Order: sequence, then structure tokens, then C-alpha cells
Amino acid sequence: MSRIGVVTCGNKGVGFEICRQLAADKVTVVLTARDQKRGVDAVAKLHSSGLPDVVFHQLDVTDPASITSFANFIDARFGKLDILVII
Repeated sequence: MSRIGVVTCGNKGVGFEICRQLAADKVTVVLTARDQKRGVDAVAKLHSSGLPDVVFHQLDVTDPASITSFANFIDARFGKLDILVII
């Protein structure tokens, strides 16, 4: 299994660029954002640039329910986390 990386606020700016660079380095990236549409749009942009190993999950780091949902997703889908980038 490849390395798994999570980038908070990955839908724009520095977070988006970190997602792009990790994905280009063959890391499976979980791009997170508070806003569902912005996150999905960012993943679509990365996919269209030839980086298919990027997925989106909604995450609001100030909301305990969102954090729990995200942790459950990571555990169920990947079973591990190798890289965490908090923006």
C-alpha cells in the first residue's frame, strides 16, 4: 500500500500545492476542506492534471463530530496515516 497523506485546507493556496506535490510523489492524498463543493472541485482539478490518487473528505477541525467522522473514514478506508499536514 502506498503512503497516505492528509492535508487540511487542501482546496486552495499552499494546501492545494502541497496536495499536488504529494500526489506527484506517488502519495495517496486525502484533501480536506470545510466546504464540500470547494473540496470536490479541488480534487477534480488535480485529477484533470493527471493526479488520480487524491480523494476528498469534509473536515472542520473545530467540530468534534467532523473530526470523529474523518478519523473513522481514515481508519476504514486506509487503516493508517503516514503524513499529516495541518494548514
